[in-house]
Amino acid sequence: MPFPARRRSLLASLTTAASRWAGSAARKRRPRGAQIADVEALESRLALAHTVGLFVNDPAAQVGYTLFNDSFSPTTHLVDNNGQEVHTWTGSGGATSVYLQDDGSILRNTMLAPPQRSFGNNGATGKIELIDWNNQLTWSYTLANAQYQLHHDSILLPNGNVLAIAWERLSSAQAVAMGRDPALLNPAVNKELWPEAILEIKPDLVAGSGGQIVWEWHMKDHVIQSYDAGKPSYVKASEIVKNPQLINLNFIPRGLGADANLADWAHFNAIDFNPVTNQILVSSREFSEVWMIDHSTTTAQAASHSGGTFGKGGDLLWRYGNPQTWNAGGAGSQTLEFQHNIQWIDDGLPGAGNLLVFNNGWGRPDGSSWSQVMELKPLTYGLATVAWSYGGPTKGFFSPIISGAQRLANGDTLIDEGSKGRIFEVTSAGKIVWQYINPDVPGGPLTQGATPALVNISGVPGVQANLTFRALRYTANSPALAGRTLTPGKLVEKYPPFFSTVGSFDSATKAWTLNHHADGTSTAITRIAPLSGATAPFLRPLTGDFDGDGLSSPAVYDAAAGAFRIDNDADGVVDQVVTIPGARSTWLPLAGNWDGQGGDEVGLYEPTTHTFRFYALDGSEAAKAFITLALPASWRPVAGDWNGDGKDSVGLYDPVGHTFYLNNRIDGSITDMTTFKTPALPSSWVPLVGDWDGNKKDTVGLFDPVAKRFYLNNRIDGSTNNMLIFSLPMAATAIPVTGNWGSFPAAPRPAVAPLLKSAPMPALLAPIPPEIAAAAGTIPPTESSTDSAPPGSRPRSPR
Repeated sequence: MPFPARRRSLLASLTTAASRWAGSAARKRRPRGAQIADVEALESRLALAHTVGLFVNDPAAQVGYTLFNDSFSPTTHLVDNNGQEVHTWTGSGGATSVYLQDDGSILRNTMLAPPQRSFGNNGATGKIELIDWNNQLTWSYTLANAQYQLHHDSILLPNGNVLAIAWERLSSAQAVAMGRDPALLNPAVNKELWPEAILEIKPDLVAGSGGQIVWEWHMKDHVIQSYDAGKPSYVKASEIVKNPQLINLNFIPRGLGADANLADWAHFNAIDFNPVTNQILVSSREFSEVWMIDHSTTTAQAASHSGGTFGKGGDLLWRYGNPQTWNAGGAGSQTLEFQHNIQWIDDGLPGAGNLLVFNNGWGRPDGSSWSQVMELKPLTYGLATVAWSYGGPTKGFFSPIISGAQRLANGDTLIDEGSKGRIFEVTSAGKIVWQYINPDVPGGPLTQGATPALVNISGVPGVQANLTFRALRYTANSPALAGRTLTPGKLVEKYPPFFSTVGSFDSATKAWTLNHHADGTSTAITRIAPLSGATAPFLRPLTGDFDGDGLSSPAVYDAAAGAFRIDNDADGVVDQVVTIPGARSTWLPLAGNWDGQGGDEVGLYEPTTHTFRFYALDGSEAAKAFITLALPASWRPVAGDWNGDGKDSVGLYDPVGHTFYLNNRIDGSITDMTTFKTPALPSSWVPLVGDWDGNKKDTVGLFDPVAKRFYLNNRIDGSTNNMLIFSLPMAATAIPVTGNWGSFPAAPRPAVAPLLKSAPMPALLAPIPPEIAAAAGTIPPTESSTDSAPPGSRPRSPR
């Protein structure tokens, strides 16, 4: 990976002339002043916080592509570690589990709308879809009739068949005939009982739908009870503990988190298969147990208590999580609470052969609720060794429903905190090295800054509209992805087009490309031909709201002529030329609103004499120049409104010390400065400035010219967990710029006269006092320094 420790860190300097120019001049503008026609509309928007998308992306994270699906959305997303979408599939409805297959298709458990289901509970699906890489439905299977209802999970077996779980509908009379206590049947669901069935389906790929059930297991064939002595399933209460291979027909969970439905007696929510041992794992939420079953049996043997490789027919080979279900312990013996996603850890991965489970931990025996991922080594009935776990009462990690986990190739574990749509990767030591919040909700992805709404699912607390049943990471060399072109695209979340976004100036062709979305979208762009009369070889691009219309305009600084050439209406025609008398070719351009009135003006920084100069759009001095401390010429200037006071000020970046110095004043004072350090970054990376989240404060960003990737941070405190990261197709000669280009497609901009301000700037403070400079360990050069004589200035004309 090309990024240092926590790759979302920010900003380095430039070593080439072109990137230096862009680093100091690439600017966006926000609306300022009464002259802006749409200021009221822009002022009414919500200031964005970073609420969804990528939060953490450490270089230590397992590199790969994460597959997820909002439970209510028809779209399945595959994103890279930067949160950029590389592929999507579209199903016919929301989904529970989704798996990427070796041929690039997905097996998708799709939720039918309630009118298409005759019975069931939360997690009902009804349909299995196989969708190929080209987003074509190649096979589907629907089972949602009066007898059976698919739900939660299904998986593809090595033989090409599908193993699925389904509720089997029994009437009250059938349930009582088995030995169910009638008091444990719920009138709200007609006193029915819905025990589980496991079905192996051979797909009809020729027809493209349907299939044949070739093997089945039924929970009702393996029950035991001590309620009704007249039934074959009866044993004395003292005998239940001696039969852990059977399922207590009259066990029901009680307390916090237990489902009052009662018909959905076991509520399977996950299934897995071990091709080596020919065994099945299932997770029973209501029993708070995971069970192991023999798949080597025939269907007839699976209905009995003998046969198969292990000689037990369809009885349980192993169970773990809650000994109370078979009278083997009290509440204190319970180790799982409403768990999900039981699975074997695949061969070749750390912990191979062990089991991994997401323990939701809702309503633990001590009354607390907190989630935990556990790696288990099965022993005998009710027993297992916990080889590793993540979670605890102080972790702040809790999902009462759904959720899952996956062991990764590097030994880390990917965790889906499903009710919050939070997907994160932890090391074996518990360090979070990757974190992502699913932005997708019913109706489509959220706009950054919006918070996923709470949804009511049977009164379960804290469930959000971005709930995510399962998330899985696949490496680039996995069979499904090997050899495929995985081009990073847009981010899943949306960004308003009227905040700062990005673009580029091609130093070879002098043409401009303005991107209207800061999310990797490469279609919402405006192209501008080279500015008329601005084709000199040494042009330095910058952008600014020079006419006060609320939108950024392209401009270039002609270093040889000491002139700024501005295209206010972005039509490729220069509308205004600002010539700075005495300007040197080595000076670096800036754009900023130095007085907080109207629109932007221009500035120049002398890197050899460390002097900032500020100019009005008629070339006169807009504010008193000031000299910084004697600093290396490699330090790069930036300009922005760091504190949100409506006035731009300046800053410098030290590429050797990897430190940003962002001053909130342009009077030479160093008493109001924000300073933060970044890790060491390649010197070719280009620093940027913009208001990425629309909170009226500028922050910084970074462009990687090799990967053509933008890193735009929403904070200037040195933190790296609030960043937009995306790539764009760009020419090798492209220099990045930033700005507010407006909506897309861009409407023609009305001609606006160059903005002249109504009064001259008040005199500002003098350069840094020598005593302050001395305290800093160096003395600044004076205004009489060689090659630093101030350009001739004239009084500003009344505006």
